[in-house]
Amino acid sequence: MSDMLDEKTRASAWFRELRNEIVTAFEGLEDAFGGDEPAGRFEVSETTRQSDDGSDAGGGLMSVMRGGRVFEKVGVNISTVYGTLGSRAQAAMAARKGLAGMAEDPRFWAAGISLVAHMQNPHSPAVHMNTRMFWTPHGWWFGGGSDLNPCIEYAEDTAHFHSVQKEHCDKHGTEHYQKLKDW
Repeated sequence: MSDMLDEKTRASAWFRELRNEIVTAFEGLEDAFGGDEPAGRFEVSETTRQSDDGSDAGGGLMSVMRGGRVFEKVGVNISTVYGTLGSRAQAAMAARKGLAGMAEDPRFWAAGISLVAHMQNPHSPAVHMNTRMFWTPHGWWFGGGSDLNPCIEYAEDTAHFHSVQKEHCDKHGTEHYQKLKDW
């Protein structure tokens, strides 16, 4: 399998663009709902990762908004990381994904985005979403998911969440929503 350098570069850039769009949208919601409190803004910091030998192993951006008008706390984080999978991860990858040869060549590369949003309204559910591209010399895939984390579940919130998920899945084929929801 090739190293897929172009695909990895495009995926990493796409996650960064998606992060920028999401951050802009959240700040736009903060601006749209006026009040005496200042609108929430994201604080952005770079993250780095090192291999066991101290060499560069990637990093990302951590973007956190706290104490906004609408959102109590939001995190929108991206990363692009690479290195060598440890023996436990190699075994799990080989077993779960059926990837032969992980012990002989355990290199990996992954890029992704993670989002968690908690509203100021204690009756609103928190929203979580993550997706990533994962590559090894033996195979690659996209993965991830999204969910609501309600303290108190409201049927109308759940129905709305799933209707939006279905609407987006249906753009790519009407069979996808139910299959992914069940999975």
